[in-house]
Amino acid sequence: MMTVTEPATVWVVDDHGAAADAIAEIAAGLGFIARTFATAEQVLDALAGEDAPCDVLVTDVRLPGLDGLGLLDLFHVRAPGVVVVVVTAHGSIEDAVRAMRAGAHDFLTKPLAIERVEAVLRHGMARAAIEREVRRLRTENRQLRAKVFPELVFKSAAMHAVVAQAQRAAASNATVLVLGETGTGKERIARAIHDASMRVKGPFVAAHLAALAEGVIESELFGHEKGAFTSAVARHPGFFEQAQRGTLFLDELGEVDARTQVKLLRVLQERVVVRVGGTEEVKVDVRLVAATHRDLRAEVDAGRFRSDLYYRLDVVTIRVPALRERRSDIPALFAHFLDGFANRYGRPVPEVPAEVVRAVLEYDWPGNVRELENVAERLVVMGASTLGIADLPARIGQAARVPATLLPVGDVDLAAFLDDLEGTLLRRALERAGGNKALAARSLGVSREGLRYKLQKHGLDGG
Repeated sequence: MMTVTEPATVWVVDDHGAAADAIAEIAAGLGFIARTFATAEQVLDALAGEDAPCDVLVTDVRLPGLDGLGLLDLFHVRAPGVVVVVVTAHGSIEDAVRAMRAGAHDFLTKPLAIERVEAVLRHGMARAAIEREVRRLRTENRQLRAKVFPELVFKSAAMHAVVAQAQRAAASNATVLVLGETGTGKERIARAIHDASMRVKGPFVAAHLAALAEGVIESELFGHEKGAFTSAVARHPGFFEQAQRGTLFLDELGEVDARTQVKLLRVLQERVVVRVGGTEEVKVDVRLVAATHRDLRAEVDAGRFRSDLYYRLDVVTIRVPALRERRSDIPALFAHFLDGFANRYGRPVPEVPAEVVRAVLEYDWPGNVRELENVAERLVVMGASTLGIADLPARIGQAARVPATLLPVGDVDLAAFLDDLEGTLLRRALERAGGNKALAARSLGVSREGLRYKLQKHGLDGG
């Protein structure tokens, strides 16, 4: 079925009607719909009315009333996807430079050259199409996150990167290895990958290997036949069979012994299991997501983990950062847990004063998200309607009384101190973002260009 696409639109703003008409005529010749305006105020009226924003705005810099640069600024706020081209007199190149610095896509100079106008309009339309696609993808990503990742509460750039990786992994059938400290939420990431995958209608089976005794791991993973051992009174399908056509999550895989590692490798290679006490090969169609708090690469080097199994697992690797590495997530998670437990226990959500928020933010949370969740439950069950430092576990209240940073006492070179502090924050942001400068810039609330300048200033640009 053929898709009908609306013609691209150009708005032209110039108080000299002949110039506006000339650009409009060139745009029409390229197949675009063009509309002319004499003032910026007329454009803003059209933008506020029922008219859809244009794809490309061509505006003279010098206009009566609001000038072209002011109009450019307003379009950045009210219609950020519109590509803006400015028009200047031949001798006013400085106006064009100012406009480009303010975010204009390109510029034209008077007198107009037809070939130049055509080229700028074509490039502008191509840029507008890219902007529309970026907005569409961002909207889809937000919708996907809202639909598939509802339990993942986060604001940090580091977790945005994790969710983006999880979304990409979900679109494939590849084995995923989720790394991170205990309590960071590795199982939630695994479940989110399953829920966003083509296997969502199949089962999600979570196997917590560290909780299984060494003698029963093989039986639980691969199943057993009746009579395989004294208590085997019936055939038992293992985790792999239970997860048929779905996802199997193996938590703390780094804890399994060498014998079990060999059997796991065979399952991953041949996609069959043999139950304990049996000889029949049972085919399994399972997507594997494994997790561990251990450094498996180091375990391989130490001879405690098979290298061939490691390489089978290390197809897609996602590292979930510790909570202390993404402190901007703590307030949102804390509020989420308080609200959830208040609903569960039929209690009002407690009020949280600033000193409690500060204490929660400054604590390092060695137990990560799981520890924060447990503390929130305790506060809902045992705390007052308005929380105080005394309601917090002693270890957290004590942390609140220790200064987070030691400020210099007495005479100080303020410029040098602030310069050192900025350098430290930049290094930490880069470490949290794994060297990704775009993520580091977002976490610091600066532009990529601003971050690039600061990194050069502190000799951190790798040059």
